[in-house]
Amino acid sequence: MSDTSTLISLYGTPMNPGQVIEHLKNFPEALGLYYKMPETHRQDFLDFCSGKTGLYLCYDVFFQKIFNPYIHRERVEHLLGALLMQEVHILDILSREGLRMSDSASLVIMDLVVRLQDGTIINLEMQRTGYDFPQKRVDCYNSDIIMRDYSRLKEKHGKQFSYHMLNPVTTIILMEHSSSRFKQFPDTYIHHGHLRFDSGLELDNLSHPIYVSLDIFHQVMQNKPVNTPLEAWLTALTTRSPARIDELIRKFPVFSDIYREVFEFRTTPEELITMYSAALAETDRSTERVMISDMQKALADSKKELADKDRALADSRNEIASLKEQIRQLQEKL
Repeated sequence: MSDTSTLISLYGTPMNPGQVIEHLKNFPEALGLYYKMPETHRQDFLDFCSGKTGLYLCYDVFFQKIFNPYIHRERVEHLLGALLMQEVHILDILSREGLRMSDSASLVIMDLVVRLQDGTIINLEMQRTGYDFPQKRVDCYNSDIIMRDYSRLKEKHGKQFSYHMLNPVTTIILMEHSSSRFKQFPDTYIHHGHLRFDSGLELDNLSHPIYVSLDIFHQVMQNKPVNTPLEAWLTALTTRSPARIDELIRKFPVFSDIYREVFEFRTTPEELITMYSAALAETDRSTERVMISDMQKALADSKKELADKDRALADSRNEIASLKEQIRQLQEKL
């Protein structure tokens, strides 16, 4: 049985492209959104609705719906457990309201903060494009979360408060498109950060970053079987291949309900097109921000290069003037 027929047997027969268009005609606003999209995106939409491809879960509206921690806490626990390589149980979900940090032009499409039963705070982010200054940004956000936890514990325990009560903060950054720094490691898609001293001294550190390059993972896993829970979850976030989806469902039953919810989107194209259009609009805005950021960086690099050339030219002029002075003094002696 082919992977397509397997998925059909599990989740039903999808509409063909013609049926999708006929269905949208009953919803003029949705049909208008369909025709406003570029041809490639329209075809992409029809391919999913007709069962030729899966749905890209990294689109923010879909990710937040499929992994809503208030509705599907166990899914988030499975995902975090795979990333941390340990069993995870969420104690509560922390609101980001009250955090002093904000990114008005952020490329973050999902930001979730939870507290585990052992007290560890997990900050899970999905970024459209990895920042060029990832660790500095993570340090700022983790410091803010740590200070909020400090204030909570200080108020709760008063004079009995001890810094030993503070909980570690692990920030997991899932990057759809890695920055150039991570691409220097083309065979490594996950990076665990920890504090090290040159003397070998080991001290507890509250901030623990983990960076996951989804684009590098996708390249590394091409034509390779999915064997571990970590590989399975990262594959689910990066693949639209029916064959891969079928493999995930067969090897890891947890994905059966996830893809049942994903494929239910096909039954209501009028709702899906609205979500899909919003996802593409956000992608376009993210792309524009990346282009602006790249141009600003290129401009800054050009200005620095020009300044370096000006300094070099000034140094050359000074050297020439010095040589001329030495020649004049030698001529006087002669």
